[in-house]
This record gives sequence, structure tokens and C-alpha cells, in this order.
Amino acid sequence: LYGVPGKGKTGNISFDIANNVEMKIKSDKDSTGIKKISLIDELGLAMSYNLATDYHPLSDLTMRIRLKWWKNYTFNMNAVFASYAYELDKDGKPYVGNRTLWGMGKFGRFQGTSQNFSFTLTPEKLKKWFGGGDDEEDKKKKSNKDDEDGVDTDIESNVDDTMVEGQRGAKKSGGGKAETDADGYMRFNMPWSLTFGYGITMRENTSGKFNTKSMRYPYKFSQNLNFSGNLRLSDGWNISFSSGYDFDQHKMSMTTASLQRDLHCFNMSCSVVLAPYTSYNFSFRCNAATLTDALKYDKRSGYSNAVQWY
Repeated sequence: LYGVPGKGKTGNISFDIANNVEMKIKSDKDSTGIKKISLIDELGLAMSYNLATDYHPLSDLTMRIRLKWWKNYTFNMNAVFASYAYELDKDGKPYVGNRTLWGMGKFGRFQGTSQNFSFTLTPEKLKKWFGGGDDEEDKKKKSNKDDEDGVDTDIESNVDDTMVEGQRGAKKSGGGKAETDADGYMRFNMPWSLTFGYGITMRENTSGKFNTKSMRYPYKFSQNLNFSGNLRLSDGWNISFSSGYDFDQHKMSMTTASLQRDLHCFNMSCSVVLAPYTSYNFSFRCNAATLTDALKYDKRSGYSNAVQWY
């Protein structure tokens, strides 16, 4: 509860309830003999009441659920239920009135839902699928990494956490000393990751024909496909990209590609946007946090000098 200055009625009351569900199973790998697995990573409700207004003080009810049954697979779903009912004016046109559906003894009006699936593919995942196994060096690297193998991807955006982490990971390791295998040869290692995301949305189509019997607008569906990848060519070199497909417009969505080079004390990066608006951005910056804004060189295109690729 907080105050709003200058108002007769002040304050806003809100609640946000979230919880997760886990299950314990036996595991020989864990020292305790028990391993926890997540059934529901997050299940939440959110709603608020604005004491500073008399018009629509009650917000919509938002529900969300996130399932992460495997480290490389994530499922997100959100749903919104409107609190106020539709009414008709003197001309028969619908509008959102000031009478709540809850006060009428009805559940909130279903406004729509969005469902997102994401999956990350890595070389380690392919080895596991096809029985390639992990060598001793890979096991050592896994023991030093966090247990989080997958990422929670925002399907609404083409830029995902995997690509960002890959950009940050384009750094030299081992003090410049090349890794070798058991025979003394330089190890060939080119880490990469590929993330796929698919989302489908159902929402009210307020531009459609209003049904006066059910007092509802029709619903419409929209879907989108996103994919992004990251490839580390060698120590210090990293390539990443992101793109997608718009099923409504029947064309590719925003496509970006970037190249990063770690120069020990400095970092050089170049990124281009290929569609729908072509542009580029080149940056040369100092890695030190205190000098990154002082020692830098940026060159980017604008609307007036955008690159014409075709």
C-alpha cells in the first residue's frame, strides 16, 4: 500500500502470488541419494486495486505458468482475464463499462493467452542423443560450469540469452595456451548453440464483429517462429545471429548478425541488421569498466545513410 500525493483517495493495493512445484526422486549421483526435479517452475497470479480512481480501479487478472521439465526445454503460458464487462451505448456500440464481472457472479472475461516453446541445441546434446558420450576434458568443463544448461527465452524478442552469453564468452582462455588431446595434438573445439522458439497467441479481435448475445468479440490467432545461434570460431572470435518468421505477414522477421573479437584489453564488435531495415554498427571499446566510455570508437548507420543491400 502506497500513497499518491495530491489525491483525496490515495493508495494502491496489489497482490502477486507465485509458487513452484517440485518432486523428489532417488538419485545415485547425488550425495544425499535424493534429487529434486521441477514439475512447475512457476505458477502465479497477479491483480491490483487502485484506490486513487473511481473509474476501473480493479485491474485485470493475469495468470502465468512456466514449465521446465528438461534443462534445454522451456514452456511458458500467460493468460489475461478482464474484470469489467462490455456494455452497449445508445447507438448499440460496445464499450467497457464500470461494472465488474466478479460483482455479477461471473469469472473474468477471457481476453487471450500466449504459449511459448523454446529449445536449445548444443554439441553436448547431440552427443547424448547419439551415444557419443563425453571425453575426460568435457567432463572437467562440465564440472566447472553452472548446472543451468538451458535458457529461458523471451519469444517476443529475437534476441535471446544464449546469444548474449555467447557474445560475452568470446574471450581467450587458458592464458593463450592451446589445449591438446592425449596424443599431444591441438584439440579441435568449436562450441556452438542453436535455439528455436515457437509462440502462438490467442486474443480478442476488437476490430471484428461484436456478438451482442454473448457480449464478446471473436478471437484471433497469431503465431511466430524465432531462431538464433552462436558459433565460437576460436579463442577470441565469436559469431552470433538471430532471425524468425512472421506467419501473419508471411515473411522473415528482423534478422541480425554480429561478429565479436576479443583483443585482450579491448573488444571489437560489428553487427548488421539485414531485415526489415538495413543498418550496421561498429564498436571498438576498452574492456575496463572505468574506461569503456572514455576509450571507445563507435560508427553506426542512421536512417539517412542506411546500407542498401539490394
